[in-house]
Amino acid sequence: MLKDILQARGLLWMLVKREFRARYAGAHLGALWNIIHPIVLIGIYVVIFSQVMGARMGAEGTGRFAYAVHLCSAIVPWLLFAEVISRSSSVLVENSSLLKKLALPEEILFLGVFITSMTVYSIGMGALILFLLAFGADLGWTVIFAFPIMLMLGLTAVGAGMFLSVLTLLIRDVGQFVQIALQLLFWSLPIVWVPSIIESDRINAVLELNPLRGFITLTQWLFGSPEARFTPDAYWLMVLLPFAAGVLGIYFLRRNRGEILDSL
Repeated sequence: MLKDILQARGLLWMLVKREFRARYAGAHLGALWNIIHPIVLIGIYVVIFSQVMGARMGAEGTGRFAYAVHLCSAIVPWLLFAEVISRSSSVLVENSSLLKKLALPEEILFLGVFITSMTVYSIGMGALILFLLAFGADLGWTVIFAFPIMLMLGLTAVGAGMFLSVLTLLIRDVGQFVQIALQLLFWSLPIVWVPSIIESDRINAVLELNPLRGFITLTQWLFGSPEARFTPDAYWLMVLLPFAAGVLGIYFLRRNRGEILDSL
């Protein structure tokens, strides 16, 4: 597979450029909107939520930026995950004409989605760090580890997306179920809400079973959210989950290659 991808690296680069351009096709600023949008979004979140919600989380950690940090440090990796899953699950259908004309490894379609999304949301994470520092938040150097966490989360999404893309091609309704599942996953994670508001130990225990929670919580902890707790066990999951998702996705994709071409 790696050999096939290396041989098709020129096509991969073309797909990445196409992904960037397609997002804002027809706009005068074109691909620059990929940089402008995450910067503006993060700026709005930091300014608004540091003023509106900051005092409600106490003076610990990042002070009046506590809620902005809690929200933004989690929502950037979540948006990466959600976008990669959504785009990957439909990438075979969207590129059916390309797959019919060219003999290419299907994996590069998913890599194109991943590289594009990872670039955009890495800019968003960098913007978050710069905004918080500019407004006087007390951040440690450990925030740089948010980027490898995002990388591992994105790879998990790519593996899951490969699996879902085959199902979507065979059963078109799967795409709608994916969107519903993403909504359920989002609200089961401590992104908008904080863990301390849940008083039931049973509900907390159920919510902690979410395999994505370790990625989100550790990122919040790196940024100094007073609501985040350091859990060393999450390290193993953040290594095993991308590997397991990748193996499953590649196996399912290659095993069903014949059915994919027939369905296209």
